[in-house]
Amino acid sequence: MPATKYKILYKLLHANGALVDECWQQPLEFEIGDGQLDRCLEACVEAAEIDKLQTFLLSADEAFGSVEKSAFQVLKRADFPPDMPLKKYSVIEFKTPSGEAYAGSVEKIKGDNITVDFNHPLAGCDVSFQVQVLQKL
Repeated sequence: MPATKYKILYKLLHANGALVDECWQQPLEFEIGDGQLDRCLEACVEAAEIDKLQTFLLSADEAFGSVEKSAFQVLKRADFPPDMPLKKYSVIEFKTPSGEAYAGSVEKIKGDNITVDFNHPLAGCDVSFQVQVLQKL
């Protein structure tokens, strides 16, 4: 069975009102499961009515999950390219041996130890997802 495709307009807002992401001027066309939207947002799109602007309020657990202590890893400075500037809150892309990419944020630098947070940037945050489904393709 082919995956469902949608054409939508959306805004993703942090619980504090800050705009996180939007696609409001130019509609986004995507297929469920293609990775353009996180699964929690895809579920909102699937639940939305066509041509109706709807707002979904998602708790941290419903959205991007809670902050997991196990997602923090301490790496050595030697694990990074020598010319790479490292500073707190820098976001760095890491590749696994299989070629998958993961982003991590530098949480702490203490001597030669670099603590990297691999949680989703919105982990632990409630969010508001405003969406208007223009078409189900």
